[in-house]
Amino acid sequence: MKILVSLILICALLACSSNKDGRLNPVELEAKIDSLVPTQVNDTTPGLIVGIVRGGEIIFSKGYGLANLSYGIANDPSMVFNTGSVTKQFLGYAFAILHVEGKLSLDDPVSKHLENWPEFDHTVTLRHLLTHTSGYREAYTMSNLSGRIIGVDRLSREECLNVVRKQPQLEFVPGSRWTYNSTAWVILAEVLEKVTGQTADEWVAINIFNPLGMKDTQIESYVGEVIFNSAESYVFNKEEGYANQESNRAIFGAAEIYSNVPDLAKWTSNFRTAQVGGSEVHDLFLTPFILNDGTDSEYALGIGVGTYRGLKRYRHTGGHEAFSTQLSYYPDHDLGIITISNFGGKGWISTEKIADLFLEDYMTTETAREYAEINLDMETLEQFQGLYLSSDLNDSFTLKMVEDSLTYEEEENLIPRSPNSFGIEGWNGLMKIENLEDGTTRLTIENGTIETYKRVERWSPEVAELKKFEDDYWSEELETLYHVVVKDDQLQINHRWLGDIMLKPISPDLFETDWGYTIKFLRNPSNEIDGLSVNSGRTLNVLFERINN
Repeated sequence: MKILVSLILICALLACSSNKDGRLNPVELEAKIDSLVPTQVNDTTPGLIVGIVRGGEIIFSKGYGLANLSYGIANDPSMVFNTGSVTKQFLGYAFAILHVEGKLSLDDPVSKHLENWPEFDHTVTLRHLLTHTSGYREAYTMSNLSGRIIGVDRLSREECLNVVRKQPQLEFVPGSRWTYNSTAWVILAEVLEKVTGQTADEWVAINIFNPLGMKDTQIESYVGEVIFNSAESYVFNKEEGYANQESNRAIFGAAEIYSNVPDLAKWTSNFRTAQVGGSEVHDLFLTPFILNDGTDSEYALGIGVGTYRGLKRYRHTGGHEAFSTQLSYYPDHDLGIITISNFGGKGWISTEKIADLFLEDYMTTETAREYAEINLDMETLEQFQGLYLSSDLNDSFTLKMVEDSLTYEEEENLIPRSPNSFGIEGWNGLMKIENLEDGTTRLTIENGTIETYKRVERWSPEVAELKKFEDDYWSEELETLYHVVVKDDQLQINHRWLGDIMLKPISPDLFETDWGYTIKFLRNPSNEIDGLSVNSGRTLNVLFERINN
């Protein structure tokens, strides 16, 4: 097998092998991690790298599969890989430094630092941007809706900024909910440049990478920039085989950092030492945002701050091109785990299972989620079946009986925890179902944040009813026209670049698409259809006006 192995500081690992949480010797550890590598990874495929850090030292690093298929170059932990959204924590740390130095305040309005910036009914601060709680639009979704497909068409920093400039209103009150938003980080990079007089990539390199000795780490600042010693990334399908996937955007802030195991080991060590910034910056960086209702978002300044099996963990993942990255650090045990795959979703490895190898004896099931499984009869379970629609109209799912179990989308069995609450194996959340006094049924999902759904009857309109929706719909915000037509007895959206988008009825005037979006047709006081709105997981209420009526 063409793999490069670098088991460093064997003596250090042997020394800790007698400890309660580090019992594996190097040979055993390698065998255990090898067993976690997906079976589709071998010496002829792309693969991944794994690095483990303790006490500031790399105690395990290894490459699996190939970094370059054309030349048969093996993956090596010293090579750099695109870390995707793991990049966000570096910019978050930069803002923590600037806040402590008094060069800005995290509670500054965004408009204080940017010219020609929109004001909304509620103030959006830098802290909101850093914690995904701003209510701003997400440029990736908006670009796709306009027919400029991410990964195909070029997306510039200026276009990301213009998405917010053209936004008619905030999607929600800032700080009221957590919605992942990469556009916020593009805006943050712009703010950093205005405050410091340096581009964000230059500032981060000079003030974070250089002091930590991260000499191999590079930032792609424009499309096509040469990144030295970098692995390629690949996707694979049976029809076409392998394809080398490259990005057509290079917008530092949300992504674009290339790094390797040795450099990321130095970064994870900074969680322990606060070598760069000091304790005040360190603590600010790792303080999770508390939502307006008092809920802990479990997300700080560009990094998740939560737990795994009762142990405190800092964690972020990233996906860009066909790279996928995981960076986890357990501060109470000084354990860092780094994995980066270049195999389009096929090289994913469980960093939790790696953590189990070291910390199993310290782990518990979180007290808040210790529920005894109970038995519910078939009649009780059957009453919970149905179609559930989110309060934001951006998500729906079905609970259905399969044999003697209530299931989520016929895929996951729901485990009864009480007469009206359920869990799923391997999931730390809880699903509660309540019959309300007004005769409706509400489903609440608690998993860090709280999401509510309402049970609705599946709508099955006749073709004549679908015909009433036919027309052209224009979005001033997107400068985009959708043609809504009935074809083969099914409603669909036609678009020059997007092609045909089939609309599947959910409830009256509401449809879902295979793209994961929902389409809600809007009516005026006279009950006439005069527009539609588009909702997705990250973007809410994008309006289109009916133009012929």
